[in-house]
Amino acid sequence: MKSVVSKTSPVLSVIIPSYNQLEGLKKTIHAFYSLREKGIEIIVVDGESNDGSVDWIYSNSSNIDQVIIESDSGIYEAMNKGIKLARSEWIWFMGTGDCPVIEGAKEMLHIVKNGAIVTEETPPEMLAFGVHLLAPREPGVPEFYKPSWNVELVWRNTIHHQGAVYSRKLFTSETYDVRFPVLADYHFHLKIWKQGVTCWCSPLVVSEVAPGGVSRDFSLSLYREERLLKQTVLTGWQNMVQGVWTRSKWLKKKIWIYI
Repeated sequence: MKSVVSKTSPVLSVIIPSYNQLEGLKKTIHAFYSLREKGIEIIVVDGESNDGSVDWIYSNSSNIDQVIIESDSGIYEAMNKGIKLARSEWIWFMGTGDCPVIEGAKEMLHIVKNGAIVTEETPPEMLAFGVHLLAPREPGVPEFYKPSWNVELVWRNTIHHQGAVYSRKLFTSETYDVRFPVLADYHFHLKIWKQGVTCWCSPLVVSEVAPGGVSRDFSLSLYREERLLKQTVLTGWQNMVQGVWTRSKWLKKKIWIYI
């Protein structure tokens, strides 16, 4: 599926995994209308939705540059498929129902297009920006999420993936590990941080994130998955303390819910 925009080399590829989220998909695609002329490529990876999404995607082909419609195991397999289609050197992932903050996204596109990062001696391989988490928010979830790229990653995911822009080169040898159906983005971030990948962080807010994402369930299984993913990356005392640490995080969330 091609459009006029796809005839030129895009500045940024936006990958949107979708499954039975028609209204959210409409909202996200519509929100990107004014940015497509700035060089954004829209890629939709749909897992064979049965709620009318597929028909809507085909009927709105002029606003979508590339599409995959086939079954998948979940969000991260869909994201991996989208990476293979991306033609830009930079990739941004958005969920259905998530929207760009137009002025912030325009500034981010300027940074990407012009390499306008003068504070780094070497160009970063990843950019991270702020996101606005829309209400209703779960207890303990901040309204604005500010990124950081340091040892704090050992304890929590400090990068919200709707605020992260990745060099496509990062996915040459690494992709999202589908063994982690909810936190594969955290696993990816922790892994490349340990490898020494550079990330430039900015508080500039570039996206609004819809409530109810799978990583905001805060169930015990979520923290079990966090422990498992860290076992594949961390060593020594940093790995040994994760059992206590993740259980304490789960308990803290439960206390917030009931106070």
